[in-house]
Amino acid sequence: MKYWLRKYVVVFTLILVLGLLFIQVRWIIYSINFQEKVFHNSINLALNQTIANLTKNKKMCNIMKQSVGCDTTLNQQMLASGIWDQLHESIDNELKSYGIGLEYDLYIITNEKDTILRGSLDKVIKKGVCYTQSLRQVIQEAGYDLVVSFPSRTKFFFDRVGLMFLSSVALILMIIGSVFYLLKLYKEELILAEHTKELINNVSHEFKTPISSISLASNMIRKERYNTNEKLQEYATLIFKENKKLQRQVESLLHLAAIERNEFEYEKEKIDINIIIEDAISTIEMLLFEKGGTLKTSFKATVNEVFADKLHLTNTIVNLLSNAIKYSGGEPDILVSTADAGENISISVADKGIGIQSKYLKYIFDKYYRVPTGDIHNIKGFGIGLSYVKKVISAHKGEVKVESISGEGSIFTILLPVQES
Repeated sequence: MKYWLRKYVVVFTLILVLGLLFIQVRWIIYSINFQEKVFHNSINLALNQTIANLTKNKKMCNIMKQSVGCDTTLNQQMLASGIWDQLHESIDNELKSYGIGLEYDLYIITNEKDTILRGSLDKVIKKGVCYTQSLRQVIQEAGYDLVVSFPSRTKFFFDRVGLMFLSSVALILMIIGSVFYLLKLYKEELILAEHTKELINNVSHEFKTPISSISLASNMIRKERYNTNEKLQEYATLIFKENKKLQRQVESLLHLAAIERNEFEYEKEKIDINIIIEDAISTIEMLLFEKGGTLKTSFKATVNEVFADKLHLTNTIVNLLSNAIKYSGGEPDILVSTADAGENISISVADKGIGIQSKYLKYIFDKYYRVPTGDIHNIKGFGIGLSYVKKVISAHKGEVKVESISGEGSIFTILLPVQES
């Protein structure tokens, strides 16, 4: 994934997490507000029903009428008669019918805020939120209210949303902690990846000088005037061949690193794809000969010219041909073909080698990925070839596909636009 794309993914993820946290907090607030409305409505309905019950009780109405405005003695008579207990019982039943089992204090208040029974209104207010209902229907006189207060009202909300609230808070804290931890890991991975790239870059550059020296020396040994010793010629040829292979790997590694850092510019020009394929074939001819393989071509595309970087497109096809030889499982049998594909030209490299299991196909273009071969270690490579192919073709606005059957072979197909988009 490109660096700029990774940054956008991180920013987008943070926005999603913040959005999730915002929704979670809003949901908690909404739940508390909703439960508070339910509580208020339930209390008011319970008080209304209590007043309705009082109105139907003639005895209770008469005693309360006699008690209103009287001294403490009459108030004590009201208590002694059991009216106050009946009033409590009526309110208890109504509250329980709405699922409210909280303790409460009960008062009767005048307009002058003088408490007829049990304490003063100031103390009521200090104890908690008050709920008031007029007693006019009961005592046939205005100015008297039934007041209920709930000192432990918070318990009701905690019972209803407490567990949900604590779970949400715990979830939010875990999400925040996870995000910070992931950001820390991401930062560490970025630093490690950057150091790894620098190391590979430095090592690759260090390899270039000895590779050039070995190439020069092996070429001199292979020249005709030194060709008197057959054994020496054989060793020189081996050195030259292995040096070329190492040189291709180092160049691919450097090019891949440059592409990933967006430091590489392609030198595109109009080129004949048939010539590019022939050049690539000539590069792997010696390797193909050593394996005793055969390679056929079938150029059926009517338009052969593409706008591309000659060096990198050649290296791309060389990579596909090298893989076809490497994974032949015996004597390579390769077919390279071209065909028209709409506004594209199709370039296919087909082999009859060991093939690739379907479960591995989606990974083969990943950098450094190599298809598992069990305990067999005779297939060499660094796992950068197909990753390089993918990046080069993508940079040319093309596409690379693969079809493979394990044990029967593979077909790699490159689609390139016949003219620059």
